[in-house]
Amino acid sequence: MIQRYTLSDFEALWQEDPLRFGCIPVQQAVDSLQMDDLFVSKLIDKGVLECFEIGDDSSVVRLVTLKSLLLFKTAKAAATKDRPSRILEVLTEAARNQKTLLFGDVMQSMGLSYKEASHREVFKKDLRQATRQSTLFAHGLLISALLVFRIQHLPEDDFFVMAQELGMFTPGKDSKTVFFKDHLDRIFKYYEGA
Repeated sequence: MIQRYTLSDFEALWQEDPLRFGCIPVQQAVDSLQMDDLFVSKLIDKGVLECFEIGDDSSVVRLVTLKSLLLFKTAKAAATKDRPSRILEVLTEAARNQKTLLFGDVMQSMGLSYKEASHREVFKKDLRQATRQSTLFAHGLLISALLVFRIQHLPEDDFFVMAQELGMFTPGKDSKTVFFKDHLDRIFKYYEGA
C-alpha cells in the first residue's frame, strides 16, 4: 500500500532527510497553492518531475520538488502581502490626477498577466481588498472604477458585481455606462476638493 503524507508531514520529513523526501505529488502542490495543475507546473520552474510510483497501482505520477514549492510559497506570500496596498497607491495617485488606468497595464505592473485566468482571479481579489481599504469606500465610492479596458473604456465586470453586492447598482434597471461615468465623476470631485 502507498503511504500518503500531508504537506506538513512532507515538510517535516524533508527537514530531516531532504534527499529521500524531496518531492510531493502535484495534486498536493495544487491544493496547497490553490491554483490549477497547469499553472503550478508553469510557475514552479523545473520543479515538476515525472516519477514511477510503485504500490498497489504502479503508475507514473507527477511530483513537485518540495524545495521549489516552499520557495514559491514564500515568494507568493511576500508578493501577496503588499499587492493590495500597491494597487491602492497606484489608483489613489490616478484619482488625484483625474485619470483612469488600463486594467491590463496595472496588472502587469504588479507582476501579473491579464492573459492568465488565474492571474486575473488573484488580481481581482487583491483589487477588492484595495477598494475596501480606500478612503473612498466609506463615502460609497469604489476606487476600482479607475481601472478600465482600452476599447470599451469601462471597468471590469467585478466592479459592477461589487457595486451590486453593496446595493449601489441594479443590472437591467441601471445602465452600466451611466453608472460608471457618474461614479467616476464623483471620485474625481472627491479628490478635486482634497
